[in-house]
Amino acid sequence: MEKGADRKQVAFKAVASSGKREFLPAPCSSLLATVKKVFMDVSFLTVQILSALREAAFLFLISSGLTLVFGVLNILNFAHGSLYMLGAYFIFWITVHIAGPQVFFLALFAAPLGVALIAMLIEMGLLRRIYIQEEIYQLLLTYSLVLIIDDLAKIVFGAGYKSVSKPEFLSGSVSFLGGIVPVYTILVLTMAPALAVGMWYLLCRTRFGKVVRATSSDREMADALGINMNRLFTLVFGFGAMLAGFAGALAAPVRTVFPGVGTEIIIASFVVVVIGGLGSLWGALIGSLLIGVLETVGIIVFPEFEMGLIYLLMVVVLIIRPWGLFGKPLKIKTLAEKNLGMEAQEISPVHYSTHPALRYALLVALMILPLFVGRYYQYLLSQIFVAALMAVAFNLLLGTTGLLSFGQAAFFGVGAYTVGLLLTKAGVGLLPALALCLLASAAAAGVIGFFCTHLTGVHFAMLTLAFGQLIFAVAFKWYSFTGGDNGIQGIPVNPISLGSFFSLDIGSTKGMYYFILVIVWMSVALLRRMRCSPYGATLKAIRENGQRAAYLGLNVRFYQWTAFVIAGAFTGLAGGLYAIMSRSISPEIINWTKSAEPVLMTIIGGIYTFAGPAVGAAVYVVLNEYSVAWTEHWSLVLGTVLLALVLLLPGGVVGAFNQRARQLLVKIRWIRHWAFSKSTKSQSPLAASRPSKTYVSQ
Repeated sequence: MEKGADRKQVAFKAVASSGKREFLPAPCSSLLATVKKVFMDVSFLTVQILSALREAAFLFLISSGLTLVFGVLNILNFAHGSLYMLGAYFIFWITVHIAGPQVFFLALFAAPLGVALIAMLIEMGLLRRIYIQEEIYQLLLTYSLVLIIDDLAKIVFGAGYKSVSKPEFLSGSVSFLGGIVPVYTILVLTMAPALAVGMWYLLCRTRFGKVVRATSSDREMADALGINMNRLFTLVFGFGAMLAGFAGALAAPVRTVFPGVGTEIIIASFVVVVIGGLGSLWGALIGSLLIGVLETVGIIVFPEFEMGLIYLLMVVVLIIRPWGLFGKPLKIKTLAEKNLGMEAQEISPVHYSTHPALRYALLVALMILPLFVGRYYQYLLSQIFVAALMAVAFNLLLGTTGLLSFGQAAFFGVGAYTVGLLLTKAGVGLLPALALCLLASAAAAGVIGFFCTHLTGVHFAMLTLAFGQLIFAVAFKWYSFTGGDNGIQGIPVNPISLGSFFSLDIGSTKGMYYFILVIVWMSVALLRRMRCSPYGATLKAIRENGQRAAYLGLNVRFYQWTAFVIAGAFTGLAGGLYAIMSRSISPEIINWTKSAEPVLMTIIGGIYTFAGPAVGAAVYVVLNEYSVAWTEHWSLVLGTVLLALVLLLPGGVVGAFNQRARQLLVKIRWIRHWAFSKSTKSQSPLAASRPSKTYVSQ
């Protein structure tokens, strides 16, 4: 492929068109030259098309398993990519450490069976215990499995990159239409369609397939007809995992295998199933072809934004047709429509408000704490404050409004990059930079929220994920503005002074601690005030029953949009504080893994409590910090703790504490009632005959 001219220079090219001469800038002329070369060179075009079809075959195998599991179990399995990774590692282990490349085909079918066995054990031992809980806890459980499986793979197989050797007869290449095509590509393009036909026959022509399709259409009716749901769920989850394992084993000879490869493939799989339609195998096939071709075309024609083209397509499809190209409108209810208000009442304490004296005592304790701890703990507490602000702002969406967003890292990154660019390139002061980052994040949230808030449930979550990844792609590739993958380094932080009356050295750890504490405290206080106001009560009503709120005349979408904007603005403020605290930023703070952090923090602390996300942020940051310091297998420790929290404390740390407090209060009231009734019985007959007072517990 010919390299285009420098984009900073403008060249002019004369093009004869209808007797006129037009002038095109260098990027356009380079693009036209590239397209002309691709279509004129038949051999090059053939090789690229076959490569695109091979990548589409891998995507179809893994995404078909993902969409099948979602259609029956109604679970978006984050660990599906880790099962793909296990299939690749199993074939590597068999062909390298046991028998060699000569048993490649035996290993190709044995590895998926091993993955399916592990998946069925996971379903019976873990997933089956939380089917009655909300989907958010199922997502957290599968995410904890990602951390655990990835670290176990690192322990067992090593942290390096692994490659699988093909048999000798699959290592050659053949000539096709003037191009050189690897034999293994032909094998992949033969096996994937054969497997697709087999899946079609299994699901459309067998009794098992009829049961699967019936359960996918109406789970309650299938259960009422006597179908063994537990056994069906286990088999379907194992079958979906087998497809992922087969995709990993089939892709291992042409792709490197390493711990964490599953997190890369799972996002591409989500894109495929969302574009094609959740629960649709035809959609998975068409979506895989679209993504495979788009990736190849993007690399050849538009390499500067190849990553963003995929997410741009995902955004367009979700806005125009939220249920995908071949999917059907899903009967997916929001958190409010699933009566999660009832769940919230069960895990909530007796409704009380923390006394202001306790809050002020906490503030005083945090103000004097730097006098007794060193710089390390001051910096650690600053990290907790920033994470707490991000989590509390996110919970305005999840816990108060009932919207699950997977794109909050986009606003965190907008705020961080706004502060970084203003301080490094524009020379703006620190306080104006923070104010502008708040406005920039609110503006970004306003635009994104306009398109997202007409969706609910998993469609809303996937569209926010797509927007977040689109902004990540822009930040990752725009070297002239954001610094690309290098990010922004050496962000200057100057002291804050108010004339001769007050001066604070933000460059010192203690000054940074106090500055972040004050900003976060005021922001959290404002968010708490919103939550306790009539506006917050309206958001809770929408969470409890959005349809009823609409029937009462409330503009549900407008209220959801305002909550989205407010949450995005304060998340951006947290990003700005992170930028001045770390003095450097990179595009990784916009990646989807960063968006998962406030979700984890909120669930750890408790969704339906205001203090829960802040407590969850403290637990998450401390656990992450010390597990990294104590052991290299920190993700295993973190994943195990998250798994234990899901299984043992489904209401979160604060939710569990509140539930215990409620139980204790009920016992105290029962004891008081018992003591009162006993004292009444011991009264004299004359006193007992008098009408007794009615005591109302306050």
